[in-house]
Amino acid sequence: MALPVLSVLFLAGCATTVPDLDRERLEGDLMAYGVTLSEEELPKPRGELELESAIHQALLRNPRMQAAYARLDLEAADVIEASQFANPSLSLSVLRPEGGGGNEYGIGLAWGISGWLLRSARIDIAESHWESTRLQLTEGMVALASDTERAWYEAVAARQQAQVQALETRAADLGLRLGQRFHEAGNITDLDKAHLRIRATESRLQLEEARRQERATRLNLAHLMGIPGEIEDWSVPATLPLPLADPDAPGALVDQALDGRLDLAALDKALDGMTEGVALVRRYRWLGDIEPGIEFERETDGTRLWGGGITFTLPLFNRNQSGVHRAEARLREGEARRDRLTDAIIADVHEQHYRLLHHRERFRMMREELLPAREIAMAGIQERVNYMFDDVFDLLEHKQEELRDWRRTVAELGDYWRARADLAYAVAGPLPGGPAGREGYFDTGQLEREPGQMHHHHDHGHDHEDHGEPHDHEHGDHTEHSGHGGHH
Repeated sequence: MALPVLSVLFLAGCATTVPDLDRERLEGDLMAYGVTLSEEELPKPRGELELESAIHQALLRNPRMQAAYARLDLEAADVIEASQFANPSLSLSVLRPEGGGGNEYGIGLAWGISGWLLRSARIDIAESHWESTRLQLTEGMVALASDTERAWYEAVAARQQAQVQALETRAADLGLRLGQRFHEAGNITDLDKAHLRIRATESRLQLEEARRQERATRLNLAHLMGIPGEIEDWSVPATLPLPLADPDAPGALVDQALDGRLDLAALDKALDGMTEGVALVRRYRWLGDIEPGIEFERETDGTRLWGGGITFTLPLFNRNQSGVHRAEARLREGEARRDRLTDAIIADVHEQHYRLLHHRERFRMMREELLPAREIAMAGIQERVNYMFDDVFDLLEHKQEELRDWRRTVAELGDYWRARADLAYAVAGPLPGGPAGREGYFDTGQLEREPGQMHHHHDHGHDHEDHGEPHDHEHGDHTEHSGHGGHH
């Protein structure tokens, strides 16, 4: 009879401690991915923003992290709930005799002990789900860091492309200004002038698009850092780093991914809880609610009665078949989800590995073959202009084409770094080659020369103007000599 009372009093102090997110353990898991946490509260970014600082800002301010912490707290609440016991039931009764006399009073206390029998297993299941959510939180941090890295490289690439596009537009505008002067002197036709204006206008349109893209990438990066719309107080570097060493073979990268992916580890923890749940349901499928209790009654004549009893359900119709079937189905669904995730990881590693090599090779061909060929071609055109076989408009047109290829090369390098960030996330760890910038940077500052400085013929024309000779007439003679007529 004393069992319910003693059990309640004894177990009242058996509450499980709330699971705590261990910062050192979290930092260790993140370190395997090359991600670090800031040691102190960060102010909002100012000045030139480096990649590591952008990632720290995102991990601190992005609402995705706050939502992940909240989900972890919900799982911690489930652990507490699993450790607690059902409250005892207190029953009171008053019976009044029909013929008069004193009332009969009854007091009963009962407590279900099924939860006590299942408590340990329920705690294990809840803790497995909490650990799964903790790993999901860490994986979410890694995913956010990867998204931020990709966005940072997009912003740097967009800035560098916009700078090259500005030079290309400047060359087109210079051609238009020269064309207007030549047209006024009668040395080029209306059609030639219209072609120059079309080229200059299209180049300005491309510059507007490049600037829009630059702003869009900065806004995206600000959004990931948890400061949406705030892009005025900080900037990104203007030059992309050169590619690093090639990654390992796909087979080794797949092994690394399957061994280290936190989303796969989180699913494994969840499956541990599901497996324990199936065993628990099978073990206690016959067990219904069991309620031992004590009762006290006082009869109308003052007699006091003490006693106890037990109430339990008989598994005649419902033997929890649905619970067993549901637990087994959830386990099978979880196992299928794991197989699907494994296949997706393998496919993603192979795809990102090929994508990385693809962009690296395209950048190499552009940098080592296309751009040097463009430089040789420009030197040849310069020489032809000096000897008046071609005119200055040929030089400016080829310069625009050269700058266009430089812009394409910057875009290819940006694609390489985004692919590298995607592959690093897919394989759950840093790739070989060391930190970005170890091999140097792709410098486009050498392109900053004024287009007019590249051709001797235009300067020569000014010398004639200083001596009172008509500058445009000399170009007109050159045009006739080169056989281009009104070449633009």
